[in-house]
Amino acid sequence: MNTTKVSQFIQSSVCLAVALGLASCSKDNNNLNTVPLDGNVYTLGLGVTTPEGTTNYVTYTNDLMNGTISLLKNGSLQDGYRDYANIGNYFQAVGGLGLTDVNTYYVQANAFQVKTGLNLSARPVDTMDPDGKGTTMIAVTLPAKPTEGTEMSFATVDVASNMITSTKKVTVNNTKFPIENEWMLHTGLAISGNQAFQTILPFDSEGWNTRKTDKTYVAVYSYPEFVLQNVITDERTGPAGAFGTRSGIFATESGDVYTISHSGYGYNQRSKAPAVLKIASGTATFDTNYLFETMKVDNGGRIVHAIYIGNNKLFATVSTGEQAAQWDDKNLKFAIVDLKAQTITAVAGSPTFSGNGGRSFAAFHRNGKAYAAATVNEVLNVYEIDLTRATARKGAQVDASFVGGLGQIQ
Repeated sequence: MNTTKVSQFIQSSVCLAVALGLASCSKDNNNLNTVPLDGNVYTLGLGVTTPEGTTNYVTYTNDLMNGTISLLKNGSLQDGYRDYANIGNYFQAVGGLGLTDVNTYYVQANAFQVKTGLNLSARPVDTMDPDGKGTTMIAVTLPAKPTEGTEMSFATVDVASNMITSTKKVTVNNTKFPIENEWMLHTGLAISGNQAFQTILPFDSEGWNTRKTDKTYVAVYSYPEFVLQNVITDERTGPAGAFGTRSGIFATESGDVYTISHSGYGYNQRSKAPAVLKIASGTATFDTNYLFETMKVDNGGRIVHAIYIGNNKLFATVSTGEQAAQWDDKNLKFAIVDLKAQTITAVAGSPTFSGNGGRSFAAFHRNGKAYAAATVNEVLNVYEIDLTRATARKGAQVDASFVGGLGQIQ
C-alpha cells in the first residue's frame, strides 16, 4: 500500500468530511462523483490505518480483477468506524462505535450517488436482506452492555428511500433469555417463513469473557412482528457465530436453518468441538438427526466467516490448527461448504491469510462467482472464486489496509 500518498489524501480530506457532514442533514447528495459509470459497478468499503488511526472510505470500480483499486481518485470519506451491507443495487455504510447513521450508495444517471439522513438511533450489530429481493434491509441494534440500555430493536428499512418503515423492540433480560448474569452478543439472523431465528452468545460485557460455551442458543421470533417466542438450546456444540462476524446462522431456499459454531475466534473459553446444527423448515427445534462436525471431514476446520450462496451452500473462510488466542483470526483459507451433504471443498489457489477480526465477511457472489479480499505478504488483493470449479484467481490490488465491505450495485 502506498502509505505516503494515502496519508496525504487523509490530510486533504477534511473538506470532504465537512461536506459529508453537511450532506447528512439531507436525504440525497446527488452527483457525489460525476465520472460516467458503464457496465458493472462494484463498491468497496476500505480502511486505511496510519499511526494517527484508522479512516474508512467507500469507493467504486468497474473492474475487480485488473490493475489497482485506489481511493485516491474517488474515495468517499466516512465518519468514524463503518461496517457494510450490499442489499440489491445499494451499498450501505453503517456507522458503529458510537455512530448510528447509514449512508446508502447507488448509481443513477451515470453517477455514483448517496442517500443520507437515516439514523438507527442505537448501536447497530447486523444488517441483512430478509427475503433476497434486494428491496428491504433489517437492521439489528443492541447495546454493548446493560448499563447502556436493555432494548434490542429490529428496524425494517426501505433501501431505495433509505428510510425506516417499522421498528420492533425486545427487552433483553435473564427472564426472557437464558443468559443468567451475563449480557449477550448478537451473532446472526435468519428468516424462514413466518419465523426469525437469531443466534446469541452470552458473554461478560466488561471483560469480554465467554464463560457459557457449553451449548448453542437460538432465539425464535414471529416474523415480521419480532415477538419473542422461545430460546432453544442444544448441547452437542457451543454457541454459534462470534463478535461481529454475523456468520452464526443461515436459511436456505427450502426454509431449513443452519447454525454455525466454530469455537475459535472471539472465545477465550471453548467447551465443545465446532459443528453445524439444523432447524428443519417449519419447526422451531433442533434436528436431532443432523450433526455436521466440521473438524472431522476432509478439508475440515472452523467455519469462521461465511455468506450463503444458494443451493444449501456457503462460501466461507475455514481456519485450521489451534486457536492460540481469543482474538486470533488466522490460518484462513477459502472453502465451499455444502450444509446438506456435510462436506467442505477446499478452493484451489486460495491463499492462507488472516481475517479483519470482528467484522462481517467482506464478500459477495454473482453469476457463479464469489469475490473476497485477502492480504498476503502485506499486499491486499481481490480474489475471484469460481464456485462450480472451486478455484481462486487473484485479481486487482487494493491500495488500502483492509477491505471492510465488498459488493456490486450495477
